[in-house]
Amino acid sequence: MRGSYLLAPRIDPRFKLGTYGALLVTIMVLSLGPEALAILASLGIIALFLIRRPAPARTALHLSLAITGILLSAVPIFMGAIPLAHPELRYSSYRVLYLAAGYLIVAAISIRADFRLFLIGEVIALVSTFRTTGLAVALAYFLKLLQRGRPRTWGIKRILALSVALSVIAGVFLARYLATVNTYSRWELGFLETLLYRPGATYTVYERLFDLGMPWGKGWILLRTDPKMFVGALFGRDVGYTYTLFGQPVYDFGVVGLAEAVILGAALRDSMTMEEAKILSVVLLTLAIPIGLDAFFMSGIVYLALLSTWDKLSRETTATQKRPS
Repeated sequence: MRGSYLLAPRIDPRFKLGTYGALLVTIMVLSLGPEALAILASLGIIALFLIRRPAPARTALHLSLAITGILLSAVPIFMGAIPLAHPELRYSSYRVLYLAAGYLIVAAISIRADFRLFLIGEVIALVSTFRTTGLAVALAYFLKLLQRGRPRTWGIKRILALSVALSVIAGVFLARYLATVNTYSRWELGFLETLLYRPGATYTVYERLFDLGMPWGKGWILLRTDPKMFVGALFGRDVGYTYTLFGQPVYDFGVVGLAEAVILGAALRDSMTMEEAKILSVVLLTLAIPIGLDAFFMSGIVYLALLSTWDKLSRETTATQKRPS
């Protein structure tokens, strides 16, 4: 991944644009079916708007993402489907609304840091008891603050806001622990022990996937609509298992999974050239490290790389046309 990250700028942007586009369409169509076409059309319109009219597009996209995220989270809350109060609902169909709302808030924060939006995102994480949502919101907000200035230049208000943010994240993790205790009556681990348990259990899952996938892979975790449940079924369990960033490539492709690492490294580097894509791509890849890659994470990272490459190519073309002959 590191090698492709360093070499990505030397590759012809037109070749990368076509490659990312083909990958995005393939992954989304094979994982979602015909519904993917509507999503792809929407993503294309957003990309065109951001590239042609970047300033008004940022404002419009920020507001649209924030409002849609708030509305999506309001639906299950008004229906009384609150996993914090009823932990069993965490595994119901309402989780899709909570997760979608959380990631929309993350995308909005990656465009513009807003402490109020951060608090809304953390409330969604608290109510839904999804730790990954809380982490994603916090990471996006913190990275956006860093993008706007170094910590030593921060004023007292920003430091206080960060202190509140850390306290809220701790509350989200505590809420998830209480939900786990209430869901599994025989759960005997304490709060800190539970935090350490998940990484160890996830690595055990990766080892199992490594044994099953080598040398040429068994496929296809990447294209599953619910990959964690699929991985759990491999262990004979009817629950979702996380499987680390490396679990999906090694199970799906075996040693050939190294090619996926090359694509990810190049995509991450290319997404660094556009401000709107930079933070979101880092957040997605960071979350994929413990959770594992799936169609959502892979499509998101590839789309951001495509968007950034298209934007860079457009700017270079415009600059070339303006040069005197």
